Amino acid sequence: MKTFNISINDQIFTVEQPSADYNIFYVNRKNGVCCIAKDANRNWIIETQYNPTQQIPVEQIGRYLDDNLN
Repeated sequence: MKTFNISINDQIFTVEQPSADYNIFYVNRKNGVCCIAKDANRNWIIETQYNPTQQIPVEQIGRYLDDNLN
């Protein structure tokens, strides 16, 4: 599992990739469940969200992942 700590607007987001061939990512899993993924149009979206404790900047996190996983 890869883990990334991403700083956006002075806030840290912990993003986990379960495996390299898995295209869904967990964001701040310890603060509620939020999974992000790319939709059919290759846009980053929130796939699943349960008990979120904060707003998730999906596009900014997705841009970071695109830049660092290619």
